[in-house]
Amino acid sequence: MSFDGFVTRAVTNELQETLLTGKITKIYQPFETDLLLSIRAKRTNYQLYISTSANFSRIHLTNHRYPNPLQPPMFCMRMRKQIEGYIIKDIKQVDLDRIVHIELEGRDELGDFITKTLIIEIMGRHSNLILLDTNQNIIIDSLKHLPPSLNSYRTVLPGREYIPPPVQNKVNPLNADRETVLKKVDFNQGKIENQLVANFAGLSPIVSKEIVHRSGFVTKETLPETFLKVMKSFQNDIYKPEIVRSNREFFSVLSLTHIEGERISFESVSDMLDRFYFGKAERDRIKQQANDLEKRISNELKKNKRKLKKLEKTLQDSEKAEQYQLYGELLTAHMHELNRGQSEVVLENYYSPGEKVTIPLDPVKTPSENAQAYFQKYTKAKNAVSI
Repeated sequence: MSFDGFVTRAVTNELQETLLTGKITKIYQPFETDLLLSIRAKRTNYQLYISTSANFSRIHLTNHRYPNPLQPPMFCMRMRKQIEGYIIKDIKQVDLDRIVHIELEGRDELGDFITKTLIIEIMGRHSNLILLDTNQNIIIDSLKHLPPSLNSYRTVLPGREYIPPPVQNKVNPLNADRETVLKKVDFNQGKIENQLVANFAGLSPIVSKEIVHRSGFVTKETLPETFLKVMKSFQNDIYKPEIVRSNREFFSVLSLTHIEGERISFESVSDMLDRFYFGKAERDRIKQQANDLEKRISNELKKNKRKLKKLEKTLQDSEKAEQYQLYGELLTAHMHELNRGQSEVVLENYYSPGEKVTIPLDPVKTPSENAQAYFQKYTKAKNAVSI
């Protein structure tokens, strides 16, 4: 599976055909990392699902129903205020990156037309959803805030200038010719699929493997020919969305002939993505919640174990409460016989005539301070027992 640049291109193409001139009627945030836009376009209601989940970041149309929180999150409320009722003027992909810009037009509080851009950055755990004031290039808000302390390259915070993610400086394969392919691939080095991924934008390992597989015996003749043939189909927006079930599930907008298994074809890329991600994303959320709960229980257990040790020590000390009281009283009664610097003193216990008691002392403290210290230990031990 791989939501690569060409899947992004296919989704963008589908959204252009479906949602342009549509109106955003409702906005929901079913989960912390996801946003759901209800859009009325061409007399039809659509649901656009956007996820910035670390494992399942994506954008596509969906037919599934998602839970709507009783209390909408703050980001959802802000999006409702900012873009609900806005018209979709354009949807475009940035080069072959997994970045989609949805250009919106609406009216501000004064009734004047204003344009805003909803930017979807699909980059694994760095995925984000950013709303931009188009004219000023200023961030209105984002689903994930990125302060300077976390990223030295760019800051993603309300009121800051929007800076796109770093450019990878790869070749756009849609513009490549035979000479470009030969120049970027070292046939003596091997691992051709890895070289394709490293040098050409938008290519995922699974698409690169498919190109190498279709090339058969890879030579300087077969590889460029196959590469350009695949790119030609993408240039003409010819896609074949399918899921292949092998030892695990794979999806692509290119028929994956190098993987054996059950094949499920779809009429649209959104249908494919909706089918592929729905159950997996739900299981991932449950797994994450279970991991969070397990971690929380583990932390609470460790904390309570430490607390138990402290309580057991306090209980042991509480059994010496009467001894601490006796030490304090004896030191007070014999205060005139004591001097600072003594580490211990032997005094007669007036409660048991003839009995001698050895009392440890802190040589740094005065006799009075030593006596008060024992009285404090007595009070603490006595209170511990009562608790």
